[in-house]
Amino acid sequence: MRYGANIRTLLILSIMLPAGCRSVYPRTLVSQPESAPAVASTSSTTAPQTQGRDSIWPARWGFASIAPGDRVGVIVDLETPVQQLAPAHLSRFHQLRIDETEYTDMHALASSLGQIDPYKFQAEGPGCFIFVDNPPSDEGKEPDEDKEPDLAFKFITAQEAGTIKTGGAVGDELKQVLLERTWMTYRSAKDESETIGTVVMMPGMFGTPEPVIDGLERYFNSKGWAVLRMLSHPSRFTQRQQFAVEEGRETQVAKQVAEMFDTRTAEAAYAASASLRHVHERFSDHADKPVVLLGMSGGAMILPTVYSFDPDLYDAGVMIAGGGNFLEINTRSNYKKWIDAVDLDADPSDTEVQPLDDDQAREMIDLYLVNSRLDSLKTAESMYGIPMLMLHGSSDKAVPSSTGDALYEALGKPERWVYPVGHELIFAGLPMQTPKIERWMREQLIEE
Repeated sequence: MRYGANIRTLLILSIMLPAGCRSVYPRTLVSQPESAPAVASTSSTTAPQTQGRDSIWPARWGFASIAPGDRVGVIVDLETPVQQLAPAHLSRFHQLRIDETEYTDMHALASSLGQIDPYKFQAEGPGCFIFVDNPPSDEGKEPDEDKEPDLAFKFITAQEAGTIKTGGAVGDELKQVLLERTWMTYRSAKDESETIGTVVMMPGMFGTPEPVIDGLERYFNSKGWAVLRMLSHPSRFTQRQQFAVEEGRETQVAKQVAEMFDTRTAEAAYAASASLRHVHERFSDHADKPVVLLGMSGGAMILPTVYSFDPDLYDAGVMIAGGGNFLEINTRSNYKKWIDAVDLDADPSDTEVQPLDDDQAREMIDLYLVNSRLDSLKTAESMYGIPMLMLHGSSDKAVPSSTGDALYEALGKPERWVYPVGHELIFAGLPMQTPKIERWMREQLIEE
């Protein structure tokens, strides 16, 4: 897999800086004309509804309430070789045009849920991050089979977004749903007979830093670990959202922000859980081996919540350059403009977003944390009692080091390796630390 020129350039520059889920094989669908609404229906009749449970986990289409460990969504094997996938970060003005791929993905999800009523769906839009088919320019050039993973698949869900009025033959109202996808790969250990466990690897935003993650994957494979890799956060994790913070509405807006971040983080938890269970079904001899949940940057920020959704799956956690309190990280990160996901606007009457002053920002951050249920500072307690390791840059400005300290405290002060560097250099130096991390994993879970 190769990243686009813009992301690769940013990555190189940053390193140089100092400082009820089941597998579905989708049938081919014929695209409707571009002017037609994205409406579909299926003939299945068994929807896995889980009504009536009080849950902190955000609902999804077909699942009115979700409890820890529930099998949410559907998994579809990729038909495109991973080497031909290209990432696409949609701009704040870009709505993905629905194509055959999106119809196929929605049909697979609807079929698995037994959705028989017509619906209208919307693909990813401004700020979202997806992968698209990017065939090689040289005709006849085939992907290198030796570089392809054992498994490559998408985890697919949708969120309900109300109904719309329609005068068409399908009825007076149509349910609207928002398609969301997470791309995953799985590679068994280099020597299959020596597989000792699985590393579930969650990257930084937009799948970065890709070259470093590639190296970690190869190293772990060479040492007997299988690797389940989330190629990037779920597609709507960086969806563009703007909130007007008007006087007297601070608490209401903070609740909306908390709900948004909770929903985005939960999707990563659903994807990791369903994907690992899918892998264990396909490679049953790996199911009783230890599992390490490893997150980098944005992947480390969500790791406690991913763990808390399905704690029976994971045996240890490794967090590299992570932190807690998503709104504080979003507000203070020097990557904020690059990610361009969430803005709080102090003056919605102005055509340009007006940042909050320091006192307003602090108030909103505190109110957010009060209202959040799935921020890592709230879910960290779920990891008490399992081996945990943190790698921390004391000069980090991308995930501000103070938020890393806060997560460290919330986790009960686990083992932590502190480096006097910033975000970029902790990853630039990560290849040299990888053998040490692997030895720590082995000592905690394999060697007695």
